[in-house]
Amino acid sequence: MELSTKIPLGIANSVSANFSYDPIDALKFARQLDFERMQIYLNNDILSVPHRANLLKKQLNAAPEIFSYFHSEGYLNQQFVESKYAARLLRFLGEMEDARLIIHFDEKAALEEALQAIDFLSRNNVKLYLENYFQDKGREAAEKNLRKYLALYTLTSNHNVEIFPALDIPRFFHQNIGMEPNVSLNWCYQMFNFFGNRGIPILLHLIDTLDVTQTRNSYCPVGEGCIPYSKIFDFIRKTQPGIEAIILEYEDKINPLKSRENLKKLFFF
Repeated sequence: MELSTKIPLGIANSVSANFSYDPIDALKFARQLDFERMQIYLNNDILSVPHRANLLKKQLNAAPEIFSYFHSEGYLNQQFVESKYAARLLRFLGEMEDARLIIHFDEKAALEEALQAIDFLSRNNVKLYLENYFQDKGREAAEKNLRKYLALYTLTSNHNVEIFPALDIPRFFHQNIGMEPNVSLNWCYQMFNFFGNRGIPILLHLIDTLDVTQTRNSYCPVGEGCIPYSKIFDFIRKTQPGIEAIILEYEDKINPLKSRENLKKLFFF
């Protein structure tokens, strides 16, 4: 069974690691190689230098065919909301159409604190994507983290507030969370079912790696490493959760190209 629609593919500006992660260099690469999405890490170094921020906005406006997501520093908590960085970030996003912000989930923040942060960002006209993230190590901590992550979506739904998942698939298989591969795979299935059953589209973050330490020098094209992508995409084909897009988070420009070819051959067509 094929996916009902082609999933848009994109890259993160991490592909320009050799150029100090320059988002403009990454945008140029995305346009030249026909990627449909961009994810830009808006760090404080960009936002605190007006001419850099303005140049980035100018380049993005000149590339309307590229749909952009913006990834923030920090975590979804009160400290982020009260930071000078958040004020700069929201000023930047306020000048962008359809601003979409990705932020890391904070397992250490109380759910009420997370809800307040979500409310604050929503009132600033930001479409929010919450990315799964693990600060503590071990299976017990990881499963507690994931249950809390899902609980937050249930609470926001009850409060008629929309947030969207950015699922970083490699993090489910990192050695730090101490899960056996089949346990990690089952958690991926649970995530797809949870959001699919609720009609909530999912943004996927992908890389592949030759070992569970996931060091940068172990990265390889999607489908050629130790993460069971064939099973993951078989499940996606069968259950048809809404996949909004895929972002390839490599730190080079070769792996994304080979990953795109693998995804087309193995999973899409």
